[in-house]
Amino acid sequence: MLEIKPIPDPNEQIEILSRCGIIRKEGYFSYKAYEGASLLGAAQFDIESDGARIDALRQAEGTAEDFEGMFILGRAVLNFLDLCGVETAYSLTADEAERRLLKCIGFRENGDRLTATLAGMFDGHCDGHGGCGS
Repeated sequence: MLEIKPIPDPNEQIEILSRCGIIRKEGYFSYKAYEGASLLGAAQFDIESDGARIDALRQAEGTAEDFEGMFILGRAVLNFLDLCGVETAYSLTADEAERRLLKCIGFRENGDRLTATLAGMFDGHCDGHGGCGS
């Protein structure tokens, strides 16, 4: 069973994030995803004055690709941000696999960044917030 949880302990953040090729940033939030006892991936993000920055959303190194699990991890991060009252999120990642995943969870190209509008994303209606082909 897939489990997604925040990582509140800084030492655990360092350990989990490094297993996903992510360098821990002081003060950022992080989530981990486990499938049974195996680490699937992690996310690192921050809430800023004008929205949220998704710094990284990556699968654990050396694991088999699990796009669905990573999709659920990304949506869990966005749901948390929405519950915090954040209206928009953005990412500056250049990694193509990460960009594809972010587009599937609701981000769109916007100049040099990907952006997502969180308003209405989790109200149970499909209004164009997702779709890997966009």
